Amino acid sequence: MKNIYDIILQYSTRGMEKIKENYPDNEYKKASNLIKKIKRGTVFLYTGFYVDGSAETDGPIGTYFLAKALQKLDFFPIVITDRYCNNFFKEIKTIYIPVKTDNKKLYIDLLQSYNPVLHISCERCGQNKNKEYINHKLDSITPYTADIDELFMLGSLNTPTISIGDGGNEIGMGNFTEYFEEKNIKFYSIVKCDIPLIASVSNWGAYALISTINPLLLPVFEEIDSYLEYILQKGAIDGITKKSEKSVDGKDWAIEKEIIKNLLSV
Repeated sequence: MKNIYDIILQYSTRGMEKIKENYPDNEYKKASNLIKKIKRGTVFLYTGFYVDGSAETDGPIGTYFLAKALQKLDFFPIVITDRYCNNFFKEIKTIYIPVKTDNKKLYIDLLQSYNPVLHISCERCGQNKNKEYINHKLDSITPYTADIDELFMLGSLNTPTISIGDGGNEIGMGNFTEYFEEKNIKFYSIVKCDIPLIASVSNWGAYALISTINPLLLPVFEEIDSYLEYILQKGAIDGITKKSEKSVDGKDWAIEKEIIKNLLSV
């Protein structure tokens, strides 16, 4: 029988399966156990990755369904993002952070106002060692990226953190700095977290986390398909093809159905 990692590290194009070889712990189980036992309250969910004037389709989908699952577990999810994900999250409370680099007072106010019990990022760019935001092609997207990782890091001083990534330049992938340095990968983020979750596609990582908590909380493929159509109408694009089409990270959309089916069988 396949395990979680067998399923979500399929079709990898960015070496996430190599990270798994170097870091063999079952972090999904750790994250699931944390969520099950932590006191109920507000959860900050961070997402939205800038691509050519839009947000990419990877990240928001996983975040949306993770937020829905958290609601069913009696948490109060709040999505933290910027303007490129405008109106993506329907009935989920969303806070849009200005695209500038002096948001610290705002972040302190948010933490004091909502007192989150947990922070979870899903495909949100994290700063590199030069405090820049870099995509996988080594282009700087700093002028278009709100410094939301600063809120994540500030919150991590007192609150547990979970991060989902699929390439290395996302919040939380700083846990694998040694690996990225050894492999001479230039775009990695230095932002760390308590529990890093890796997948071939970050949305799949979110589904895997939901499944590990309780498979009954997983969305069916038709719900995911409908939500993708919704955010495409709102301006989302595939982060690899840069087109408004039914795909995520350039992968055939039929694979999404396969991933959900296999997660249900674990």
